[in-house]
Amino acid sequence: MNERLISKSDQRWSSEAGRSLIETLTVIAIASLLTAMAVPQLLAARRMIRTNALPREIAAQMRFARQQAMTQRQAFTFQYDNSTKTIRIYDHNNNNPGTNPCNMPGTQVLTTANYPATTCSTAVLTVPVATGPIAPADLLYGVPTGISNSTLDDGGTPTALVGTVLNITFQSDGTVMDTAGNYVTRTFYFYNNQYPTQTATAISVLGSAGRVKIWRYTSGANKYVE
Repeated sequence: MNERLISKSDQRWSSEAGRSLIETLTVIAIASLLTAMAVPQLLAARRMIRTNALPREIAAQMRFARQQAMTQRQAFTFQYDNSTKTIRIYDHNNNNPGTNPCNMPGTQVLTTANYPATTCSTAVLTVPVATGPIAPADLLYGVPTGISNSTLDDGGTPTALVGTVLNITFQSDGTVMDTAGNYVTRTFYFYNNQYPTQTATAISVLGSAGRVKIWRYTSGANKYVE
């Protein structure tokens, strides 16, 4: 009698243990599936968040260069190198009477050999742009295919790279000029090629004032909006 009871108890325990193992494996399989589905979404969300933060960071570096130019009363250049996705800011040290070869008008700096990395210039800041979840290949300079209206309300249009770089030189009064002393507007366009229209952005620098503005593409209006 007791032996039969023990046998049945053992069978019941084994049966329950078997069901628990199957249930555990099922839970693990479901959890693995959910994780596999969630990870790409989390990475995409991080990539979008990082890309959306870039315009403010880049604009902040431009404003820093402008502020330094006005504070130190000498030319400063904001440079973006598209080949390395790197920002550099150069102090041209062109208002230094103690160093005569370097003492020159800010517009003359633009024609000096090896501009903006001239003999008198110092790179005061180097900042990588494609960091974290953004790979260098993700970040492209220009306007995505499919956007027909890229002219900004302030008249800005994409500024062509010179080689692989964009240089924006702020004069001592915060303005941006060409070699002839004329005010010029520079506009920096970029996007993440994983989400082209959702991340299409422009940053304009109005030459006559040096004002820096951020613009984002809006598909409903088919234009960049401040």
